Amino acid sequence: TTLLYTIKFEELSRMLVFALFLFGAVSAQESPVILASKDFLNEVIAQDKHLTMHYVIHNIGTEPASDVKVDDTAGFSTAEFEVVSGSLEATFDQIPAGGNATHVVVLKPLVSGNHNFIPALITYKNSAGDELVSYSSFLDNNPILSVTEYQRKYSPHLVDWLIFVLLCAPVLLIPFLMWHASHSKYESLAAKAKKS
Repeated sequence: TTLLYTIKFEELSRMLVFALFLFGAVSAQESPVILASKDFLNEVIAQDKHLTMHYVIHNIGTEPASDVKVDDTAGFSTAEFEVVSGSLEATFDQIPAGGNATHVVVLKPLVSGNHNFIPALITYKNSAGDELVSYSSFLDNNPILSVTEYQRKYSPHLVDWLIFVLLCAPVLLIPFLMWHASHSKYESLAAKAKKS
């Protein structure tokens, strides 16, 4: 139980520090404050399948942020990811106070396994020209499925269903054909008996 209280106290203290940081950031006078979120829009991340990364940059400060740059090149090495569409770097001339901007990049994972999606680096300037730094949200370790694992879990298995139907067809067709032959035979005999 002591460990449980220690863990809860640590979580509570982290939340308190975050709340104080957020309060300090919001109450800062006459300065831009950038908060950014980074998320993937896919439900499943798989090797050789498109991965859509979505960035939303909010300015919660009281003045516009200028020369806002988003850089996520450190989180996606060229050995592990291929950029399909967009760029891992984005620049916005200005984000007004209370405004936001979005950026999307489509990637293709080249390897499978767990990947640590580290925060993107965001740099921006206030009205005095001072360069400020912020980071996007952290996505932690996420599994990237291999091609075979993805196909096993999410493919429609059309070949499997076709084989199943072909194997079931004789079991259903042979009794039906036997019934149909005997039914036809007795129907013809019944028709002859009626005529006589």
